[in-house]
Amino acid sequence: VNGATDKRFMLIAHQDEDWALLVTYIDDQGYLRFTRLVGHRWNLLGQRVNIHGKKGKLTGVVGLPAPHLIPVKEQQKGYRPEFDRMFIDCGAKSADDAQSMGFEIGQYVTAEKHFKELANGRLLGNCFDNRVGLIAMIEALRRIHQTKIGMNVVVVASVQEELGTRGARPAAFSVEPDYAVALDVSPTGDHPNIKEDLVPVRLGEGPVLLMADQYHVTSQLLNTWIQEVAKAHQLPLQGVALRSPVHFGTDAAAVELTKSGCRVSALLVPTRYFHTTNSLIQYSDLEESVQLLVKCLESLDQLGKSG
Repeated sequence: VNGATDKRFMLIAHQDEDWALLVTYIDDQGYLRFTRLVGHRWNLLGQRVNIHGKKGKLTGVVGLPAPHLIPVKEQQKGYRPEFDRMFIDCGAKSADDAQSMGFEIGQYVTAEKHFKELANGRLLGNCFDNRVGLIAMIEALRRIHQTKIGMNVVVVASVQEELGTRGARPAAFSVEPDYAVALDVSPTGDHPNIKEDLVPVRLGEGPVLLMADQYHVTSQLLNTWIQEVAKAHQLPLQGVALRSPVHFGTDAAAVELTKSGCRVSALLVPTRYFHTTNSLIQYSDLEESVQLLVKCLESLDQLGKSG
């Protein structure tokens, strides 16, 4: 989107799924063995999956023995099979059968897609990390497409953020932004078994400004500007600093260090249970993220004046 100056403001949101496997072997009985690409290793057994084969996307299930067949001693210790004991049943009867269905080593496996509206404006689905970031970016562009803005805005739907922010680096190298904001998700501390002071983020209280994560500290200039825009338009904004022992990062850190570097921050949508096959968001948080993003884009002339 062309702006009034030569400065470049980049929005970046990654397209990766946050739960995925990789086929590593097809045994003689036609079962697919796999390794984890991204996501919780505890959220595998019994899951319906999509295997992305040469003949299209086909359904399988991560198999496990019936509880009656698991030795009592193993159950008492807690049954946690390792990857070398897990497999995907795709309906094949042999290795040849599986290969004739289009399966081979190196293919991707993703969770079966679903979406459900729950009570109180809450939404259940998978891959909200980072579908919500992409939605926020696209919707913000739609709302400002006839607006005169203060800088050139470049938007990037990046790849392989989950594998080490690999797409953000060449994208930033090409764009050479002066400023950048990554759009992503934030964990929350408003459910059991999480210390709220570790992640002071709650559903329903608006978007989240990332102050720091384990890879970097975000730009104070950008953060202050975003906070001032939110305050001026009476939009909610939570803040979070996700340093050790929290393991968290976004495309922002990669953009910050690419080529000559730039000022970066990240705007996050509160999300429960991401990197599993079922995550949860509040619709109002997503809508308010879009509203804040629009107001920020409309206020880029003020960011330019401040540096």
